[in-house]
Order: sequence, then C-alpha cells, then structure tokens
Amino acid sequence: MPAAARPSAWLRCIAILALLFVASPALAADSSVSLSSTPTATSATTPVALPSSSTSSSQDNQPDELDGGGIGIVGAFSGISSFSPTTSGSALSLNNTRTSLAAISQSSASLLASASVEGSITTACAFYNKDGSISSAYFGGSFTMINSTTVGFVAGVNSAGQIDQMGGGVNGPVNALFCNQQSGTVYVGGNFTTLSASLTLSVATMRSLSTGSLALYGSASKNWLPLSFQGLNGPVFDFAEMGSNMYAVGAFSATFDNATYTALDAQPVNLGVCTITGGNNAETPGFSDPRNIICTPNADSSGNTWLMRDKLPGFYRIDFPFKTTPSLLRLMNTLYQGRGTKAIRIEAASTNQALTMSYIDPVTKSEQFCTQSCPVPQNYDWQEYRFVDNPATLANISGIIINIVDWYGMGGGFNKIELYQRGKYLYPL
Repeated sequence: MPAAARPSAWLRCIAILALLFVASPALAADSSVSLSSTPTATSATTPVALPSSSTSSSQDNQPDELDGGGIGIVGAFSGISSFSPTTSGSALSLNNTRTSLAAISQSSASLLASASVEGSITTACAFYNKDGSISSAYFGGSFTMINSTTVGFVAGVNSAGQIDQMGGGVNGPVNALFCNQQSGTVYVGGNFTTLSASLTLSVATMRSLSTGSLALYGSASKNWLPLSFQGLNGPVFDFAEMGSNMYAVGAFSATFDNATYTALDAQPVNLGVCTITGGNNAETPGFSDPRNIICTPNADSSGNTWLMRDKLPGFYRIDFPFKTTPSLLRLMNTLYQGRGTKAIRIEAASTNQALTMSYIDPVTKSEQFCTQSCPVPQNYDWQEYRFVDNPATLANISGIIINIVDWYGMGGGFNKIELYQRGKYLYPL
C-alpha cells in the first residue's frame, strides 16, 4: 500500500474494534452484576462494517465492505493476502505471536500496528467525524507496547498514526473501553488499581486520580479526568448504556472508598440564611459588608467585594441556622488595589478548633494538606478546600471561621465565597 494511502486504510481497520453506543454523560456503578472470573483474552478475526454515522454501531458477524472497498482485521496471524479478480493482489507476512492490526483492500495488505509479544489487544472504541470516518481510536488489553511505543495496557492512535500513551496508562489489564462521542471521554475498565499519572485535579470531585478498576480519560485534553469516587473494589468487564446513563459491569460490590455518587460540591449551603460576621471590616464605603461576596456574579468592585482594615488580621465567620456538615469551601480572592488574602486558617466556630483542609497545589497539581496556614492564590481562579476531619467532628460544628492570617498589599479580603455540605436537606425557614 502506498504510504499516502495508509492513514485511510488504517482508519478502516480500527472500525472492527469499535463497539459504539449513543454517547451518555452519566456513569453509575452497577453492583448487581457479578462475574466469577476475569474473561480470557481473545482476538477478533472477523471484520465488520464501518458505521455510517458517528453514533451508529455494527455487530455484523460477516465480512463487510468498507467505504472504498477496504476491510480491517485484528488477530494473531502468520500472514494475510488480498485477492482481486482483476489484479494480482498482495501478501503480508506477520508474526503470529503478536496481535496485529491490518488493513486490506483488493490490491494491497498493510500492517498498521502490533501489540507486544507478551500481550493482546482485547477491546477498543473510536471517535468518529461527521462523515462517519474515524478521527481517533483507543485500544486496551494486556499489552505494554504498540508498534515501538511503550504504553500501559491502554493507548490511542489518531488519524495520522500518532500514538497517545495516555499518561503512561494503568497498572493492569484493560477489559473494556467506551468512547463518549459527545464529551470526548474514554471510559476505561479492567483489572487495575492505579493510574500511572497519579496527579489530583480537583478536591471537589475526588481525592486522587488513584483508582480501582475504573478511570476516565479526556481525548482532547490528553489528561485523566476525576471521578466523584475512587473507583470500584473489583474488576470491570464491560460498559453498557441504559437510557441516559452508562453502567460499569463487573465483579465488584462497592466503590473503592465506599463513597456515594454525589460529589462534594453537589449540595450548596444557603449562605443567605446564615449569620455572617466580618472581623476588622474595612472602613472604605462599599467594601465593609461581608455579605457582599455571597452569590455575586459581579467583578471585584465596590458592593461586590469584602475587604479588611489596612495591615490588620481579621476573620470571616459563618454561623449555621441548622445542622450542616460542611464538605467543601470555595473562595475567590480579591485583587482590588493590589490587596488580597495570602493565607487562611479555618476553625470550628463553636470550639475554635483548627480544621484540617486539603487543596490542589496549582504548580504540582497534587493534593496538599493544611491546618494552621492554607495558601490562597493571588488571582481570580476559584480555590477549593476540602474538609478532611472525620464526619463526626464536622457534623457537630455550628459554623466556621475563616481567619485571614496573611495578606497581599495593604490587607486581605475576598471577592466570592461558596460553601457546600454533605447530604441533601430541606429545612423550613
């Protein structure tokens, strides 16, 4: 096959590996399905048709002609030859100890990729262009190398033949993949316990990218994405779409950390009904009211920002009118006239006990913990702080105090604040 024709033929080959459903944004852990053992790796050898649209699927068990008269096959072969009644065709020798991906037309046969000797490709999915052609595909299995590129049991390939190593992949075999066409997310399930890229992205959604048997990958950002829990306590064998949800199927009984599906930022605390007190409020008109920063969509300005007096520490206190177990605090700093909060200490209002918080370091992208002094970036990005103390301690506090212990410029302050709680409650007011 001429080199210029290989990307097109390569794309057709990938089609035989794709099992596509209508894209679905939600994922739920279905613990009612349990398999007794991990399925053995198998290689598909029957080509199927390229879907005619980005959301259609084909499970035909008979050979089908792809656009342009080509087909793709995957398996462990010693060789492949093409046949044409009008041309001599061509032959391709292969290593039958490896899983190979090959494209065949009436006049040529070409090897597109092969897995490592000791591994096999057992699952795949693809993203489609509007015309039905494949833009990129992802493969999973027990392999640690695709062509000459080292990978970790899962990898992607784009239409130009470039390998996506997916941040080093995972540390165990991959049994199932699902490509969400709408979001560009790849759902990865298998017999693994961690990702090679163990960086934390958001304390609002998860503690770490360490995971059990389940992970999400962004095909556009080339990053692993956070879950609202730390994976599952057993292997995932497949994904299934039902209605507006997608389910993981496998031999598990609970989430790895026994968490619910609810993220830490799912239930906001109504700060409008809380008692709000500022300590050492600024005397500047328009900046002294601590309620300025509650539910304000406006910029850092008079009536929308709370400031403290010059060169003095202060506090921002929230007293709850009802039982509240805080889970997440979000703050946006002020930059008004070079001011801003540099560090905070968060205390329980009833006991003045310093609470342990976690946050994401903006440079290393790793989760850090703080008690006496938690840093606040000098920018307009939301900074999230997760309440780390045990639920019994947090459930018994009557409010929180945000002590400003260090500041930028002439003094501290905030532009916006949000507080979230665990559980869903409804109280009469």
